[in-house]
Amino acid sequence: GYDSNYFYDILFQVIENAFTDAGLTQKEIENTALFLGSTCLEIPVYEEFFEKGKNINRTLSEAGCNYGQIIEKIAGRFNSKAPSYIFSTACTSSANGIIYASSMIEKGFIERALVIGYDMFSHIGFYGFESLKLLSNLPVKPYYQQTDGIIMGEGCGVLVLDSKKINEESFCYLGGANLCDTSNVTSNDTEGMAISGVILNALNNSSLKQTDITCIKSHSTGTYNNYIAEFNGMKKAFIGKVPPVTALKSYIGHTVGASGVIEIIILTECIKQGFIPAALNFENEALTMGIPLLTGNLKVTKGNFMFNYFGFGGNCASIVFSNKE
Repeated sequence: GYDSNYFYDILFQVIENAFTDAGLTQKEIENTALFLGSTCLEIPVYEEFFEKGKNINRTLSEAGCNYGQIIEKIAGRFNSKAPSYIFSTACTSSANGIIYASSMIEKGFIERALVIGYDMFSHIGFYGFESLKLLSNLPVKPYYQQTDGIIMGEGCGVLVLDSKKINEESFCYLGGANLCDTSNVTSNDTEGMAISGVILNALNNSSLKQTDITCIKSHSTGTYNNYIAEFNGMKKAFIGKVPPVTALKSYIGHTVGASGVIEIIILTECIKQGFIPAALNFENEALTMGIPLLTGNLKVTKGNFMFNYFGFGGNCASIVFSNKE
C-alpha cells in the first residue's frame, strides 16, 4: 500500500502541473468541474492502514475509503465550487470521464473540465489479475502470438478540457462513444462485434469517415483474446483498410483506469514532437492478422487520432482527438 500523504502528494502535484500548463487563473480553477477515472481509487491507502495491523473498523474510518472521499479531497485542496464526478469502469474509467466531460461542455452544462486518471499499485488489483492467470513475467510484446499476459503499471495523468482553445498546440475532442459487451465478464467477444460497434459510433459522433483517421492507439493489453477481439473489431469497422496502429503499454505497462488519460497525454505529446511511436518489443512472429502495425516511428504532425480502450465488465470506449485545423 501507500502512505496517505504520499498518495495525495502525487495526485495534487500532477493536478497543479496541469492547471499551470493550461494557464488557468485561480477563479477559473475554482470553476473547473472535476472528473476522476480510477479502478482502485483509495484502495492503496486502505491497504497501507491494513498492513500496519489496525483493526478493520479503525482501518476503514482512518483510510476513508469510499467513492466520494478522493474527489472531495481534490475539491477541498483546489477550492473547487464546480460539480465533481467519479468513474470506476475498469480500464475505461478515465476514458469515460473524458467522454462525459466533453459531452457536458458541448451541451453548455460546464465551461471547463479537469479529467484525472489515477491508479497506483494495489495488492487487490495485482492479485486479482494473477488469479485470472493474466500476468506475464516477460516484457509486453504487442500483438505477439505466444503472449502470456499483461504487465501492470501505475500512474497519474490529468487533462484540461475547455470550451475554447487553450493554446496553438491544443488538441480538439471531436467525439467518442462507449458501450457494453455482454458476451463475457473478463474479455470481449473475439468476433469483435462490440469493438467494431463502439469504433463506428465514435466515428459517427466525430462526423468522420474511416479514411479520415490518421492513426489508432490500440488497447493491446497483452492477452491473446484481447488481441483477437480488437483486431477483428478494427478490421470490421474499417472494412479491412485499417489505418496505422500503435500500442503504448510496452512502454508504461497497463495503468488500468488511468490509461485513458495517460495514453492520450503520451501520444499527443509525441505528435507535438512530430512522430507517433512504434510499439516496443515487436517480434517477427507477431499476430498481425493484416493490421498495419507500426514497427518504427511514424512522422506525423497533424491528423485525427483514435484512442481505444476495452475493459472488464464489457466496458468499451473509443475517442477521437484532432489537431487538424
